[in-house]
Amino acid sequence: MKTAEKARSVTQARGRERRQRLIESARTLLDVHRMDELSLADIASHAGIPTGSAYHFFPNVTAVYQALGERFSEELDAELAKPYQISLDDDWLSIIDEAIDRAHRFYEASAGYRQLILGSRVPADIKLSDRLNDEVIGQILISAINRHFYLPEIPRANEIFFHVVEIIDLFFTLSVLRSDEITQPMSLEAGRAAKAYLLTYFPSVLTRREAPESTEGC
Repeated sequence: MKTAEKARSVTQARGRERRQRLIESARTLLDVHRMDELSLADIASHAGIPTGSAYHFFPNVTAVYQALGERFSEELDAELAKPYQISLDDDWLSIIDEAIDRAHRFYEASAGYRQLILGSRVPADIKLSDRLNDEVIGQILISAINRHFYLPEIPRANEIFFHVVEIIDLFFTLSVLRSDEITQPMSLEAGRAAKAYLLTYFPSVLTRREAPESTEGC
């Protein structure tokens, strides 16, 4: 029994490793190819995995892209949730600026991610998944601000911050569609639009907390 369990554990670990190789190969290939140029066979070949074996993990190339989109969300969320260093001269809106700058740098580090999330050929399921994750990012921003400032509790706060993320995404998407990259001017425009929207609901000055409750999180 123990031998059978060990063999099953080894097989499962090998399967997980192969699945991750396929996802990572998709990410690498998307840095230099359009989404509609790639097949599951292309990704499997790059990963060094027989195409027949690849079908055990993904039924088609779109499913690989969906898994890569989930990885993107996890990585971006982790980046935005890192602690924000706020100086005494900074106001609460500086957190929005810093979050946009982090997202900008994150996207610019991967042409594949830009294409997968902000490009013109994004499958509907990936778009929907990204929208759902934008709600998570909105919560991350709320938590980051609340760690340093007293953010007033108002109705629809979660929805408002979701809209903020959508506003930022819109400017990023426009920039990618026009220039194949997120330009610094468009990143700044995203910040202007997002902050202007927030200031219709929240005061420009918020009371600062004496110190964050911990150094973990935001």
